[in-house]
Amino acid sequence: MRPNEAATFTEIARRAQIVGCAIETIAELGYHQASVRKIAERVGVAMSVVQYHFGNKDELVAAIVAELYRSVLEVMLPMVESEETARGQLSAHIRAHMKCIATYRSQQIALMEIGSNYRSSTGQRLHESSVDLEPAQLADLAKLELETIFTRGVETGEFRALSPTFMATAVRGAIGAALLRSMGDPDFDVVAYGEDLVEAFDLATEHSQRGRR
Repeated sequence: MRPNEAATFTEIARRAQIVGCAIETIAELGYHQASVRKIAERVGVAMSVVQYHFGNKDELVAAIVAELYRSVLEVMLPMVESEETARGQLSAHIRAHMKCIATYRSQQIALMEIGSNYRSSTGQRLHESSVDLEPAQLADLAKLELETIFTRGVETGEFRALSPTFMATAVRGAIGAALLRSMGDPDFDVVAYGEDLVEAFDLATEHSQRGRR
């Protein structure tokens, strides 16, 4: 689409269709195999149509990631914000992420694929690239950051003295493991796994006196 040109309803719908098909293609084939041509084939249009709406693959990836983050916020933010304590927010974060995996597995796989394999035309990784999110959405994503939750828990005394960075890495690794397991085993119960994860990290953040009861 030409710069500064207002999108029509039809163009907005077409862009949304392309993004949706791109997510499914990446989840099914992997990021490297999900070429613009294959995405266009899934949409049922010529490559030129995709290129009209998204000038290059970087622009398409930015739109995909923005949509993936929006879907994450829709599920996770209400659950995390409903909790008043850091401990409650940590449990809600884990449960909400399990819900995302159980309900929107393709989206979660696509986000993992892009996060692991994407390089922009200038060599940037996903976290170094710009994603088209509104300031309010960026602020909402910040509320879900595990480092923020762990830091708050340490500062309020809810959690023992711990490294927010290390613990956040551990939680992300455990959540990622659930997604990988579910990819190979459709019957894997991510919700039950999430409950065990909640208990494990509840114990891992306890003060030593409480843990010896």
